[in-house]
Amino acid sequence: MTYIDRHRFSNMAEDYDAMVCYLLPKYGDFQDEMIKISGMASAEKPIVMDLGGGSGRFLEKLLTLNPTVTAYWVDSSEDFLSVAKKRLASFGEQVTFISSPLEERWEQKIEQPVDAVFSMSAIHHLESGEKRDLYKRCFDLLRPMGWFLNTDEMITIHQDSYIASMLYWVNHVIEAKDDIPEDMHELYEDWQGHFAKWKQRNIDEVHLPKKKGDDLHESFMEQIKWLRKIGYTNVDLYVKHHLWSMIGGQKKS
Repeated sequence: MTYIDRHRFSNMAEDYDAMVCYLLPKYGDFQDEMIKISGMASAEKPIVMDLGGGSGRFLEKLLTLNPTVTAYWVDSSEDFLSVAKKRLASFGEQVTFISSPLEERWEQKIEQPVDAVFSMSAIHHLESGEKRDLYKRCFDLLRPMGWFLNTDEMITIHQDSYIASMLYWVNHVIEAKDDIPEDMHELYEDWQGHFAKWKQRNIDEVHLPKKKGDDLHESFMEQIKWLRKIGYTNVDLYVKHHLWSMIGGQKKS
């Protein structure tokens, strides 16, 4: 969560994995809704992608719900790769791990169209052109009527509301400490150290220009327009909770 470089998560992979369910609001709910909208829990032998797959929590949930899933995990963090491999080890060859930044051509390693592409809290690290390019590459990779769903930190309609949405997260993290077991408080404090840098760059210094490596939040409205222009159908803002928006759509049949 630091803004220093593109590998901000790699230095805190285990801390992030241990704390994310406590400190990221509605984390599990967003995951559940992506699975529900896409229909992947009941699909027969679907092929799915998790972009910015992190510690593997989303794929673990989906593979547990539907043992016929074949999944690709894509992330640039070697530390998260280590955590994800441990978490997903029981699924064996059902999961293929691809170590790659999202803006590079990871899709060249995919040999067949996929039924769904998911991402959560990852794409906002990319610049505008890289986001649009990624959305188009995902579209090209999908089967007809396949789903693309992205849950991420996004700018809302007005600047004051955007700042308020980030302050909501800060307050949530503070209040969440009471729900965290005492033997995990050291992990919480480590996570807070990273989060303080996020707060400084995104709230205290919100007026400063952003550069490659920062959290490059984009308007959910603009991103929906990009999806429509690319050719996705059923494009919508499916869920919104303060800073987090779930946007997506399907490839035409």
